[in-house]
Amino acid sequence: MREQITGTEIQGITFYTVVEIAQLLDITPQTVRTYIKEGKLKGKRIGRPILITQESLNAFLEVNSFPEMYIGGDA
Repeated sequence: MREQITGTEIQGITFYTVVEIAQLLDITPQTVRTYIKEGKLKGKRIGRPILITQESLNAFLEVNSFPEMYIGGDA
């Protein structure tokens, strides 16, 4: 079974790193960075890391399908 990734919650907003999104979607971190660069996935650089909100991830997943997702709650 895959490890549960819950991101980091700050002031009620859940943020994920590029690596966490890659693990959730079973793709490489470079692919996540490409999606961000192409505007398919919204991410913001906060200091050094690029962070993606749960809302941005949900919007991305509405348009793109990935099998066997274990995001957030129970799987």
